[in-house]
Amino acid sequence: MKILVILTGGTIGSHIHDKLINVSDESVYLIMDLYQKQYGNDVDFDVIRPINMLSENFTPEQWNILCKTLKNIRPKDYDGVIITHGSDTLSYSAALIGMLYGHAPVPIILVASGYPLGHPKSNGLINFRNAVCFIKNSGLKGVYSIYRDFKGNDTVYLSTRIKEADSFSDEFSSYGGAPFGYMQNEVFVPEINKINPTFEQINSITEPTLKNSVVFKKDILVIKPYTGLNYKFLNLDESPACVLHFLYHSSTGCTSHGNYSLPEFIEKCKNKNIDFYLSSFKSEGTGIYDSSRILLESGAIPLVNISPEAARAKLHIAYNQSEMPPKEYINKNLYFEHINM
Repeated sequence: MKILVILTGGTIGSHIHDKLINVSDESVYLIMDLYQKQYGNDVDFDVIRPINMLSENFTPEQWNILCKTLKNIRPKDYDGVIITHGSDTLSYSAALIGMLYGHAPVPIILVASGYPLGHPKSNGLINFRNAVCFIKNSGLKGVYSIYRDFKGNDTVYLSTRIKEADSFSDEFSSYGGAPFGYMQNEVFVPEINKINPTFEQINSITEPTLKNSVVFKKDILVIKPYTGLNYKFLNLDESPACVLHFLYHSSTGCTSHGNYSLPEFIEKCKNKNIDFYLSSFKSEGTGIYDSSRILLESGAIPLVNISPEAARAKLHIAYNQSEMPPKEYINKNLYFEHINM
């Protein structure tokens, strides 16, 4: 078995010095050394390091580097690809890679670590081992992330559904509430749930939605609502490619008048020819709040049953490609990012 390992830094590629955690050259290939000491030489690894930084410092330029790296490899030369990544922005990169490379003929798995390798609480090595075992025995292609939680559960997430880790517990979760499955005794066990795609659905994706590479040059503005958000402080003199405004869990936002009014801010953006998206609306037809009705009538474009991370990644791709109108791209379900009920 042959696996390509793409190192990008992050905690899994860091060490602790004077109580400060940072990437360093001395810890770059530690994951490979630890793996071979623990598990032997059961896999032939090719290792490349296109990026070496903490993931909170990622910008669209690092996405460009990562996508170029994936574009230039020959997946059929490998049984799978493992990307080591920082945990802070893992969910954003995972969503992006899932939408762009969900068609790859081999599994691509992103792994991270809660503590630097060598720390007694580090889960980096077991996450890496589980990624290897998933490649060995799952029978799946597609893009995933695997992460051991504090209870010892080795959870497998669809890349477009893993949510940003909780700021207190540092634990990840899955959008929709159900993960894709678990690794148990180094064997993949799927979570049977109606929101999860079948093996056949995943393995049937064989062609990319976009034929050409995407280069991220245009930025989008992402806004998270909170009580008292005053839109007068948001300067649109430098127009973003589009605006993505998140909603509360009930698919609502503030519809009062004046500087706190989301509909009035939407109208301001429309007057500047800035496409405006709201996420996430629910697809169920059991009635909506009056504020949701007002938002839907405002002219903003609703995104349905999609995580914040996936919505952000999808719009970033849509407005940096030229093969189809962005709104046409948005309407496609690329890699199970929209949950169908």
